[in-house]
Amino acid sequence: MRNVLKMMSLLFVTLILSACMYPQSERQKNDLPKESQIKMVDNAVTQYQEDNDGLLPFKTTEDHLNNREYLKYQVDFQKLVPDYLSDIPTTAYENGGHYQYVIIDEDSDPKVKIADLRITNTIRSLTTRLNVLSEHVELGETIGPNVYALDLDHYHLDQNPTVDSPYTGNELNVYFNGGEEFLVDYREDVQHIIDDKGLSFDMGEDVRHVLYENTPVVPTYSSELTVDENNNVIFMTSKIKNEKK
Repeated sequence: MRNVLKMMSLLFVTLILSACMYPQSERQKNDLPKESQIKMVDNAVTQYQEDNDGLLPFKTTEDHLNNREYLKYQVDFQKLVPDYLSDIPTTAYENGGHYQYVIIDEDSDPKVKIADLRITNTIRSLTTRLNVLSEHVELGETIGPNVYALDLDHYHLDQNPTVDSPYTGNELNVYFNGGEEFLVDYREDVQHIIDDKGLSFDMGEDVRHVLYENTPVVPTYSSELTVDENNNVIFMTSKIKNEKK
């Protein structure tokens, strides 16, 4: 009976994961929120903070995935509507959209950005697949320092899992780190912006900020990224971070 339940669970997860991995052209498209929508929410958050002794209108969650970096401070629209906003944006998850409105730089200069929840759905499906098929994670190819692909055969995957980039629409690989968490490989997206804008950075500097400084979207499920001596984006390592200090 236990094996039957496992196989049924695997079939269910496979169907969900397959839906999450359809090519972008075959998937229902949802445009990014207009800049005016994000600015409207940002203004509401600022006004709420001014009226509430510096408190920010974010909701707390016990969900492990939702406590990951860039998802920790999710805008609580119940605190903003109707006093600070007339209604919830149609692009927001709370109103049927694909995006979670979040607050970043909460301690210094709070700003409202958005997170693409279709990435979260893929990560959830992969996490469920791992829980169903293994008591511990079966790793495959080493991608970089502390970054690994899954053992595709063990998890009955035809190809490495990917998500559509919220920045370019290109496919981004999903890997696993030594801390036992999934991560999305945003190196290509960061490199594109660096090259396009002629930016340069020092090795050891986390360069993920170029993504949310130049777009409204935060890089959810990302690992720290830096550059090498040729300004090429690479995964950050503890050695590089310590040398930077």
